[in-house]
Amino acid sequence: MHNGLIESRCNALRMKTLSAIKWSIVAGLVVAVLGVLSIGFLGLGLYYLTYPIHYPLLGDIDTWQGADLFWPAIIVAGMLWSLCFPAAGLVDLGLERRGASRTIRVACYLAILWLGAGLIWLLVATGSGFRFAA
Repeated sequence: MHNGLIESRCNALRMKTLSAIKWSIVAGLVVAVLGVLSIGFLGLGLYYLTYPIHYPLLGDIDTWQGADLFWPAIIVAGMLWSLCFPAAGLVDLGLERRGASRTIRVACYLAILWLGAGLIWLLVATGSGFRFAA
């Protein structure tokens, strides 16, 4: 009986958390679809928005050499960025529960999206077989 009570409380907490971040999940799903439908423009836009993160390590995208995976890489980067939205939603929920101001929460949400995009580009670029001039 005791385990059933704990399990039902855990399920209720999961549902409450999912309900609280539902718009972040929806945004993530929309971004995943846009990553494909934009034919890579989303991923390329993310590359230039996060240029200060990866340029010191990878150099300019025009100097990359190697496998002919440029187009798939920018599409995948745009699609993977969608995973940052639920993560940012969870952090926002935690900050809200701790009483953080809306300004702090929005700044953290945007920072997670930006840093996440930069990290995703680092992972996609290094995992795609490119050679870098930097």
